[in-house]
Amino acid sequence: MTTTVKIIIAAVVGVVAIIALLIVAPGLGDGITGGQTQAASVNGAAVDYPVNERGETYGSANGSQVPDLLAAPTDDGQIGYVRVSELELARNVAGSLESGERIIEVFASDGETVIGEFTVTKDMPGPRAGMGD
Repeated sequence: MTTTVKIIIAAVVGVVAIIALLIVAPGLGDGITGGQTQAASVNGAAVDYPVNERGETYGSANGSQVPDLLAAPTDDGQIGYVRVSELELARNVAGSLESGERIIEVFASDGETVIGEFTVTKDMPGPRAGMGD
């Protein structure tokens, strides 16, 4: 067999392997996450957020998409998640309080386990700040 034929066969095998991986990869990902993701569109590209048992998406803001539970630090430095709805309400309420602050709970990704508190101030940017919303 000539070198040229061997190169062609190797290239064909490589292309077939790549196509097989593209077909199998989504199934592998579902096996790891249990199929628990929810896609959102960001500038035409899909963004997958994990979904907890309560059906809430969680993670960081990505483009103009914000999950139900947004990654945030507790006042003592742990990382957890705050409900975006509670964050937005707390920002509005803080603006009418003399202290200009409101405290909300920070949860584990399950959306139930409280791991700490997050102090929201009236001048804090919203979860969609700088994202064109």
